[in-house]
Amino acid sequence: MTQVATTSQTLKPSAEGEGWKARPIKLKIFGNLIAEVVHKGICMYCGACIASCPIDILFHSENEEPVMRGTCAACQVCYYSCPRIELPVSEIERRVFGRERTTEETILGIHIGSYSVRAKDPDILKRAQDGGASSAVMLYALENKIIDYALVSGYTSREPWKPGPKIARTKQELVEHAGSMYTPGGQVGGTAEIAVPNRSVVDFQEERLAFVGLPCELQGFWRMNTHWIAAPKLGRNLVFTIGLFCSKVFDYQKMMVDYVQGTRGIDLRTVTKVNIKKNRLLVYTGDRLAIDEPVEAVANAAREECNICVDYSAELADISVGAIGSASGWSTVLARTPRGEDILNGAVEAGYVEMKKLDPLGKGIKFLETLCERKRLRDPSAYIRHATAFPRPEPKLVPLEVTTK
Repeated sequence: MTQVATTSQTLKPSAEGEGWKARPIKLKIFGNLIAEVVHKGICMYCGACIASCPIDILFHSENEEPVMRGTCAACQVCYYSCPRIELPVSEIERRVFGRERTTEETILGIHIGSYSVRAKDPDILKRAQDGGASSAVMLYALENKIIDYALVSGYTSREPWKPGPKIARTKQELVEHAGSMYTPGGQVGGTAEIAVPNRSVVDFQEERLAFVGLPCELQGFWRMNTHWIAAPKLGRNLVFTIGLFCSKVFDYQKMMVDYVQGTRGIDLRTVTKVNIKKNRLLVYTGDRLAIDEPVEAVANAAREECNICVDYSAELADISVGAIGSASGWSTVLARTPRGEDILNGAVEAGYVEMKKLDPLGKGIKFLETLCERKRLRDPSAYIRHATAFPRPEPKLVPLEVTTK
């Protein structure tokens, strides 16, 4: 005898295991991403689309934008991984911090402590920017087995001073990749190249990750890990993130090749450090200061997409790091999550860094707030919106057929 359950009997969700059947009617593919983001000048080259492509046909390019080499599978994952298609900040804050920011946190974002931090290791101090806080904290996490590797920004082998995502598993690798870089490198793209052997989610490595990135790269990372049509597995083993203060980034060709090497005649292979401090461009060759000019000298190299970004202090990180607000040779650090605060305190206790509290009402933090407020004058309406979101379908309960004999 066969019985069919009525609606009062056991029910199951119809959408269970059927995510691909609930896609939008009008597909949004890589071509749409190019038209709506790249061609409109709002792609910040974070690399989220590159990382998320499940068939590995999106790549970094010399033009600092994603490029496709192959046939698109029309899966839409790259489109919905892009933070410039849509960035639901409140949703991401609930994911990262467990809550949305309060009115008092409007300017700096959610944070639970502000400090001046300096690395104790002389090798890090010699190579790193300012106080070397980011490299020192990563070294503490690596050597104390909190993480298995750090995804940082390093230099490509073919073009000097052109950044790209790099793995750091040792102190030597951290020191090699230390220091600020002022051109984009598609940092998020490294999450797939590193965490997924052969770009396959089936063979996902169970290794713990820490990620260092600019505010826009953190936006890409979290967008990729929150939208249901994106690639959340790539952030599954994340332990913590470090965000870097950022006003804007520059085009590599225009800044480093055309100006530093072309106009100023400095071989990029001899450059040892680049810094932008107090509105001045500082370029070192060895220990010699080779360029000391107003940053306006490379104003034409500023990336267009930065004009719509309103995040100066890396508001979506566990730990945010920059120079503004601290004395020379020190880094300003905002601990934003309890995990970030614990890691920072652990680095202090283990002797990797020295740290002193910053007065939240002091001149340093007030100056930082001024720069944050100044960046918020930009118009982010091109991406901080919800009109393009495709909501996850709600399961509908349907009768469950039960066969008995």
